[in-house]
Amino acid sequence: MNQIIREEYLGIVGSLFTTLKNNGIAKPLDNAMQTAKEKIISDYGDLNSNEWESLSLEAYSKYGSIDVRKAISIRSSDNVPWFDNKQPRFPYFWHRYEKYLKGIKKWPDKTIETIDITTTEILKYIGNPKSIKSFDKRGLVLGYVQSGKTANFTGLINKAFDVGYKLVIVLAGMHNDLRSQTQLRLEKEVVGTVDRITGEKQGVAAVHTGGTQIETWTTVQDDISSNNAIGIKNLDKPILLVVKKQKDVLPQLIDLLSNSINHSGVNPPTLIIDDEADQASVDASGKKTETPTKINQQIRELLCLFNKKSYVGYTATPFANLLIRADVKHPEVGKDLYPKDFVVALPKPEGYCGPDEYFNTSGYLEDNKPMFIRYLSEKDTVVLDKMRTKDDAELFTEVPETMEEAILAFLLTTAIRNLRGQVSEHNSMLIHTSRLTDVQNSMYEVVNDFYNKLSNDLLYNRKSGYIEKLQEMYENDFVEVQCSFEPSRHFSVYAWEDIYKQIKVIAGKVEVMEINGESEDALEYDKYKENGLNVIVIGGNKLSRGLTLEGLTISYYYRGSSMYDTLMQMGRWFGFRNGYMDLCRIYTSKDIAENFEYLAGVMKKLRDEFEKVAEQGLSPEEYAIKMLTHHTMKVTSPAKMGTAESPISYTGTMQQTRSFEKNKEFYTNNMSAAVEFINSIEQEFTITANNTKYHIAKEVPSHTIINFLKKYKTISSARIVNSKKIADYIINMNEKNRFKRFNVAVVDITRSTLNSQKAIDNGIEPWKVNLGKVSIESAVIRSIDQDKSRGIGVVDLGAIVAAKQEFIDIENRTNDKKTNIELRMNENPLLLVYPLHPQVKSFKKLNINFNQNLVPIGLAFSFPDIVDISDGIENERVKKKENYIYNNTVGKGDRSD
Repeated sequence: MNQIIREEYLGIVGSLFTTLKNNGIAKPLDNAMQTAKEKIISDYGDLNSNEWESLSLEAYSKYGSIDVRKAISIRSSDNVPWFDNKQPRFPYFWHRYEKYLKGIKKWPDKTIETIDITTTEILKYIGNPKSIKSFDKRGLVLGYVQSGKTANFTGLINKAFDVGYKLVIVLAGMHNDLRSQTQLRLEKEVVGTVDRITGEKQGVAAVHTGGTQIETWTTVQDDISSNNAIGIKNLDKPILLVVKKQKDVLPQLIDLLSNSINHSGVNPPTLIIDDEADQASVDASGKKTETPTKINQQIRELLCLFNKKSYVGYTATPFANLLIRADVKHPEVGKDLYPKDFVVALPKPEGYCGPDEYFNTSGYLEDNKPMFIRYLSEKDTVVLDKMRTKDDAELFTEVPETMEEAILAFLLTTAIRNLRGQVSEHNSMLIHTSRLTDVQNSMYEVVNDFYNKLSNDLLYNRKSGYIEKLQEMYENDFVEVQCSFEPSRHFSVYAWEDIYKQIKVIAGKVEVMEINGESEDALEYDKYKENGLNVIVIGGNKLSRGLTLEGLTISYYYRGSSMYDTLMQMGRWFGFRNGYMDLCRIYTSKDIAENFEYLAGVMKKLRDEFEKVAEQGLSPEEYAIKMLTHHTMKVTSPAKMGTAESPISYTGTMQQTRSFEKNKEFYTNNMSAAVEFINSIEQEFTITANNTKYHIAKEVPSHTIINFLKKYKTISSARIVNSKKIADYIINMNEKNRFKRFNVAVVDITRSTLNSQKAIDNGIEPWKVNLGKVSIESAVIRSIDQDKSRGIGVVDLGAIVAAKQEFIDIENRTNDKKTNIELRMNENPLLLVYPLHPQVKSFKKLNINFNQNLVPIGLAFSFPDIVDISDGIENERVKKKENYIYNNTVGKGDRSD
């Protein structure tokens, strides 16, 4: 077949397929292939059947069978998607962006298709901008650190403008570097710009111009300020704003928009994208109705301006966002930013290198250490540990040995990338050891001085000792890793002489920069797009979140954090390292590396939680996502953890209900649940009686207990003895193949108590109870004449379990509690059911018509302690518990801990 015909056919199919798909045409690929066939016949004549079949198969292979990883979506039952199978038309903005990614950025089809599918998924959960009804949607998108979240929300913005959103506001971090970086990117990939002097079309403008124009009120240089926040703006056309989350910026934006809305009468459908949504946006006050923290309040004020608005937070560390109070309704600024309507977890992009790839131990030589981690020497840590305050900056007087090694490694990576044909690509090295600008400044001066001497030595001194060090590192480290790292084995292993030549080429082209609020240096990679920027970056907070270091290969990192989200966001080395992942290194301490490795597991479990909740069809307000805790680190800052509650382990404890509500519905529900439970037990009840009578059934399946606890209600304020939490705990233990069977004991008459003088004096008489197939001779008497009730709506009996009752099912029990606890470890858990006597003082005053078919029902549990045998050492208790926290203002659904 003629190659020209083949290329023309596939070109027509590809272009037309995209157009038809974005315009909502059914069977876009089939239609595109038919049109392409007709065009080929018209231009070249008909082909034979084998040739048409070959072209069709190639077209289907290229455009019809892309295997795309799906996002995980959780949505509220009230948030009905405004479109489903038939998606809206994306006639211009998305179509242009998609072509830009394919034709200019040369992104893989699979990556673009993933962005297309996931942004459409998010779009269906935000409001329909053409709806005649108002809406207020709040959602969260979970990505990976440095994984292309910006590309995703850029796609969402393009689609939002296509379907009718008029105003898009991007809240882009707290520092101007990130805001400017985001503004520049969106100007290229949403707006499309044309150079006023040269006429050069940039970004999506190079694909198409002449359609609807987007107006921007912010520029790469300027945020919303007093200059551009004055006057009345036209809101009846597409507008894009990129602003910082700062308390002096947001009020000016609010004033400008408020005045424009009031003056024009136009209230545009608005989409607010909150990039790094866990930073600054979260209300750290922890209060339900009092004044929230400033940035949070201002974002909510901003949302209150609009009748039709959607708020979508993007983050890779959603811990704080998921711990926001879900029950807040502030009288002035309304609901908090809890993602009540939806949460979407983006799939892991192909080629992404994250915590798993960097920090897991995956068979590197015989010691099984991580492939890309290099530990700092003691000399490095001693020096760095001394620099605690800005006055300590002068202590940094020379480059320590591991930092020197890292700088040499950076020269090697740059040289190797050049030889691999990546000559014009950016190369970056990160040095991040302190948040203090004085320390960074001192380190910059020392490192810059060292590097100048190093480069001169390499260029002009043939006998430089660094040459030998570089050769040793190359041959004993870089070559070895390259040969061990499967994706890089196809690259040539270059001779040392070739590496050395390249080092001499690039040694004088490396810049050392200090990036912080006091430095004049700026990471303007765009200025070096022709030849690439080679840079060693020294900084702190500005480099700890959001800002992308292009071509980052070597990271020298010694700044720990006690918080998951802060530490994870500092991992600027995460991202896409196509063609050079084997060259990447992280120089850090063993403790920090272990913490990152632990966080890799935390994020894996978090995503597993999302998947489980999505499969169960639960909403963000029905289920609180659990988060694995750490013995020293915190999930997020304590100020953001006001709603955090840890699931409770009942292992080795006895739990009892001592408190009861005061309303009849409470007792009616529990009596009904208890009767249903007793009747559902298939095992035979045997009666044992001495002073107290018991009905005992053994080997009852745990699911019977779980179903009972889902219907039985403990008091609403119960934190520990909570029926739902106990049910969740049993479910969790079942997953670990424990507590699959229970013993059940129904407590009956205690004759000595019934015949006591106190019972007689208080008019307590036998009270028969119909408890399903178990008949109770007399209900259990507790707190005959005492009223320990506390607070409104609560009856408190003090206790319901008498001495030794928690071991009543154990046949060889003794009088020694310690011995009985050990015996319980080899026995099933026990559930004690107490039909309680309603004539005692606390219940009698409720004026509820108790009878044989309605009495208060109390419960108690005796759980075995757990013994694990580890490393062949018998009888040694090994505690390896995983503990979690979750949002205690969320979740009436089942929560498996």
